Amino acid sequence: MVSKEPGDRGVTAPTTPLRPDQLRWLIAGLIVGLFLASTEQSVVATALPTMAGELGGANRLAWVVSAYLLSSTVVTPLYGKMSDLFGRRLVYQTGIGLFLVGSALCGAAQTMNQLVAARAFQGLGGGGLMSLAFVILGDVVSPRERGRYIGVFTAVFTFSAVTGPLWGGLLVDTVGWRWVFWSVVPLSVVALLVTNRGLRLPFATRSAPIDWAGIVLLVMASTALILVPIWGGETFAWGSAPILVTGLIGVTASVGFVVQEQYAVEPVVPLRLFRTRTVAVVFGMGFCLMASLIAVSTFMPLFLQVAKGASATRSGLLLTPQSVGISLSSTIAGILVSRSGRYKWTLLTGPLAAVAALAVLARMEPGISTVGLAPVLFLLGLGLGLTFPNMTLSVQNASPVEDLGIATSVANFFRSMGGAFGSAIAGAVLTARLSDSLGERLGPARLEELGGAEGLIRSPKVVHDLAPDLKTAAIDSVTDAVTWVITLSIPVMVVVFLLALFVVETPLRTSSTIGGSD
Repeated sequence: MVSKEPGDRGVTAPTTPLRPDQLRWLIAGLIVGLFLASTEQSVVATALPTMAGELGGANRLAWVVSAYLLSSTVVTPLYGKMSDLFGRRLVYQTGIGLFLVGSALCGAAQTMNQLVAARAFQGLGGGGLMSLAFVILGDVVSPRERGRYIGVFTAVFTFSAVTGPLWGGLLVDTVGWRWVFWSVVPLSVVALLVTNRGLRLPFATRSAPIDWAGIVLLVMASTALILVPIWGGETFAWGSAPILVTGLIGVTASVGFVVQEQYAVEPVVPLRLFRTRTVAVVFGMGFCLMASLIAVSTFMPLFLQVAKGASATRSGLLLTPQSVGISLSSTIAGILVSRSGRYKWTLLTGPLAAVAALAVLARMEPGISTVGLAPVLFLLGLGLGLTFPNMTLSVQNASPVEDLGIATSVANFFRSMGGAFGSAIAGAVLTARLSDSLGERLGPARLEELGGAEGLIRSPKVVHDLAPDLKTAAIDSVTDAVTWVITLSIPVMVVVFLLALFVVETPLRTSSTIGGSD
């Protein structure tokens, strides 16, 4: 039985293959844009303490990160939809332009409030660079050949995430933290110039009314739902009125959005996407994968800096085996998928490898050697490198070609939401476990005298300057808290594997929207 290819809904693909020079310019432009977005996310963390020292307002320091996360997540589905309607080139270059202006504003900020506002503006551009890179790739390369390119893109993303903190620290220590932002301005200009040539392709557009009500409801719902985990337990208590009201707004707007999308002429997020089993399943996989992964990406550096005495820069370097594993497996798997046309095996073996690595990490002791950690982190990277790029491939292969942009962007949206919720829940669990563990080791009365967990573990340096008995208690408690969070992430990763069982593997298409048959 021959199944009807997704995309047979009145969209005719050009049949002229791209010239090699066209493809090179296109890929170069996408890689520069992807590098910009991924590097900026990793490099800013290095400069945060210096920013707070110069601008003041240390209590708003978390918002330097959260503002970017919030705005970039909210606009991700909008970029996908607008690019489906108005073409990739215009929308992608708009994202680069917003990112450029936002970066310049960040570098020029004179107060912490100005910096937070500029970061939110920067996120409006950054939200499109990441998802649209994979969308445009889906336009010009067939699913059968796409795996190898997605592997390269994943490797670029990983490389930038690893090197970002290193050159960010160098900029902070030499020319100053403002150049963390200003340095990406010339790169953004280069990206505009390259894409101006590389994206001169016949991307499909169509005339349709814009679903403004859907856009407003989507922004309201996503903003409120993301603010709940960002505020909860930090700015406001979990059961407080602001959290409850924000959650109610999020739920109400979400229900209103679903109703609106059922009747909209051109919905922002077509609900038909969720009626395709593979697409809906991969959305859930992305959410759970990021929620589980956040335990390692966020709290492993805490363990390395407190228990192993590593500096911030060295703790980043110690996580390099994970990045190497991601790059290696994503590249090799991309080649194998392109040759065989089979991809479901990656979605099954990837989460299993990650579960095995997490199970070992959950049993870490303070005395574990960094050499002993390396193969475990490498195994985790292998699992993630198999899973991440092929989730994108699965969604794109199962979606109609006219929905390619919005389907890819919504997949990225669910990943971002999973990361936001996972980070908040893991943070709350870590804080509670750390307090309980310190209380058991020191006694509630003595812990209170020392200012509680926050007073005792204000920074890795403070821990290493403590008296021997307090230092041992702090290190053991941090290890206990981090491994407990990792333990709780294991069943979430198991859910990723179980969801992958429901992915329907269909033959990878051998034609693309632009470029014809391979």
